[in-house]
Parts: sequence; structure tokens; C-alpha cells
Amino acid sequence: MISKKAIALCATVGVAISGFAIATPAMADPVSNSYSIVGSDTLEDAVSALANGTGIGGSNVRATTAKSASIASFDATGSPYISTKSYGVRFGRPNGSGDGVKALSRSIDGAGYTSKAVGSPVNVVISDSVDIARSSSGGTFNAAGELLYVPFGRDAIAYAYKGAAAGLGTITASQMKSLYECSPGFQIGGVTITPIIPQDGSGTRKDFLANIGSSETGMKTVSEGGCVVEGQEHDATTLTAESVMPMAVSRWIAMNTGASYDKRGTGTIGSLVPNVDSPITGSGALMAPNPSYYADATWGRDTYLVVENARVDPTNVKYDPTLFALLDPTQGTSLTNAQTLVTKTGAAKKKYGFLAPTTGVVPFRVAKTA
Repeated sequence: MISKKAIALCATVGVAISGFAIATPAMADPVSNSYSIVGSDTLEDAVSALANGTGIGGSNVRATTAKSASIASFDATGSPYISTKSYGVRFGRPNGSGDGVKALSRSIDGAGYTSKAVGSPVNVVISDSVDIARSSSGGTFNAAGELLYVPFGRDAIAYAYKGAAAGLGTITASQMKSLYECSPGFQIGGVTITPIIPQDGSGTRKDFLANIGSSETGMKTVSEGGCVVEGQEHDATTLTAESVMPMAVSRWIAMNTGASYDKRGTGTIGSLVPNVDSPITGSGALMAPNPSYYADATWGRDTYLVVENARVDPTNVKYDPTLFALLDPTQGTSLTNAQTLVTKTGAAKKKYGFLAPTTGVVPFRVAKTA
């Protein structure tokens, strides 16, 4: 257990907590009688596996809460709307890290929430409907922030590609910048390449653009008269002849190990880290993260589970000890545990392509999303 004294020492940067659960991808939306989780596509299969229970790491493991309580982790895609609690309202499905954190923020403050999902309800009051948001990217530290970002696991960004153009598998970050900003006459190996970007609100989209030195303003989508096609993140079946798209390495690994639905199509994964040939090691069920790639300061990234800080702060009247335990990394079957013994959730996480968070990275507070 993490002592209350230890938590108090971390009060200025957030409560030091974390958790871990295991499950297989759900075929239909769940309804929770305890906690509901929404947000990032990158983390969805790993978190759902931990919540439902899985043996993919070598031993049956499941994140637990109170007796008979179930954790509901909702996919980023599916029907335009979801209902997370038996007593709750229907609201737009949060698709991506940004949308998930926004939904958590509206669940806390009671303001109207509108999802980016096409056809979803508009301006719905969703108080107490979301307990945790999955996020593949971090936020800006704010000592008084209402949210707490708790490290989940280390991931990395690479790219998936399809085609035979010379150099398509060894594109540099600067070339990616030119490609995604539709520079006149820019080609790879003399061939015009179609750049594909994840949907708006994706953490992978946000991090990828920042890492290649571009931005939402610099990138030009087809709808803006540019060349960049928007599509659902991590779905490499949408790659067309001579095309590229950002890809979370964790998702690519999970699709190879059998942990996640296979959306590789006929794509291949490429490296963006100089002098590191591949972001992965091994193949098939034995595929695993390449530690050298994940350690890169630019393309490696820590991922997070986001929660209302007050609910995991023992000094606050809203403190929920069960939710705290679910996010406590010292607990072997919490959502954020990183130990790789087969009886711990970290072993299952590795099959989903996640390594332990970077040493020294601790929970930190962030302001609610507007």
C-alpha cells in the first residue's frame, strides 16, 4: 500500500498512484457497476484486457475493485454514442485521448459534452459518467489542476507504410514534415506518397505532428485543400498504394502477438529513430518492443490514465480508496502495475506492446480540458 504520508509528500505534483487490469477486446459496449474508462485508441485494448481479465501474459490476471464490481472500458470507435452507467445518460463516444480527457472533465464539472464522433448527441450533461480517461500523450503541468495523469506504460511512435517507392521504409522526420505539409513537388523515391493522419483529437496525431516539427496549422488535410487524408488511427487496412500513416508501436505489436484485432492489412512498420533499424524485435506471437527505440527522447513516449485528482487524494473529502487502489502501481493487479512476473499485469502489458514507464516519471496534475 502507498501510505497517506507518502501521498501527502507528492501533493504538489499529484498523488503517486497507478493501477492495472487485464482483458480481451470486448465485442459489445459494457455497462459498469463501478468505474468507466474512455479515450485513447492506443490504450483501449490493453486497458480493456486488464479490466475484463486475461491470461495472455502467462497467468490469469484481472484488475479488481469491490466484490462483484465490473470495470467498463469503452472502445474509441463503434456506435456514435455510449451509456457508461446503468443510471447514466447516452452521450457521444469519446474517440481519442483529447476527447477522453474532455469527457472526464465534463463528467467532473457537469458542463455539456459534445463528442467528435459523427452523429453523436450534442451538449449532453454527463456528470459522474466517466471515472478514468486513457491518454497516449501527456498534458501541461498545473499544480492546482483538477486532473491527475498517472503513468500507464512506455510506448513509441513509428509509421506504417505500403508501396514499393525507393526509400519508403526509411523516411526521416524532416521528410515527413515536407510530406504532411504537402510541399510542392515533394516525393519519396520519385513517387507521390499519400500521407494519412489519425482523426482530430488523437494523442498519436498530436505527438506525431509535434515530433516532425509541424502542427495542425502547418499540416494540410484534403478538406483544407491539401494532400493529407484523415482516417481512424492505427487502422493500417486503410493504407492505399504508396501511402504512410503514424502508428503506435504498441498497437502494431499487439496486432502481431494476437493480443489485439489485426488491422495491419498488407502494411509494414518503419523506423523514425536514426540508427535504430526497427521499433520492434522478434515476429508473430514473440514480437516485442525494441528498448532502444522506446528509449528515444523524441519518438518514445509515456502513456497515461487520467483521473480526477480529488478522488485519489486521501486528504480530500471526495477520496475513493477503491479507485486509488485500481491506479496504485504497487498493487500487482492494478491498471498501472509494470512488473513483468506472469502473475502481475506488467507481463500482459508487454504482449500489448508496453514497457514500464520511464524511470522517474511520476503522476502530475493538469487543468481540466475546456
